[in-house]
Amino acid sequence: MKTMRLLAVLGCFIAAPLVLAADFAVLDPAGAAKIVNPASYDRPTIVALWSSDCVHCKKNLALFSEIARAYPQLRIVTVAVEPAAPQLAEPLDRLAVPGARYAYGDAAPEALAYALDPKWRGELPRTLMFDGHGGKHAVSGVVAKSDALRSLGLATAGN
Repeated sequence: MKTMRLLAVLGCFIAAPLVLAADFAVLDPAGAAKIVNPASYDRPTIVALWSSDCVHCKKNLALFSEIARAYPQLRIVTVAVEPAAPQLAEPLDRLAVPGARYAYGDAAPEALAYALDPKWRGELPRTLMFDGHGGKHAVSGVVAKSDALRSLGLATAGN
């Protein structure tokens, strides 16, 4: 009987690897290709590629959180370019970054990076901005607020 309980408990851990601690979903190449397809978005969306040890990534995440508060129609998708771990949620929670959260899964990191952006060479931060009308703009480095608003189609004469 103890063996059956142990197998049942282990089965729960083995059967549920797709959703991780702190609401991170495991990213595979097919999922990566889907989240960077402009046709997937009917409203402005940021896909932010980041790492827990990247200072400039956190600057971008703070900016994206600020923009999301000002523009509720903005969708943010974050992709931690490292394996999921409980501490990944801390910077996102602290900065109040809304939206779906992904982390690299078991696939080769190179395959995931290529699926996310074939032109990307691994520099961080990397941001993909979608205007919701089929437009896509990729930026490496720290993003300026005015550039983000323009790329997302949110810029107005006053911005």
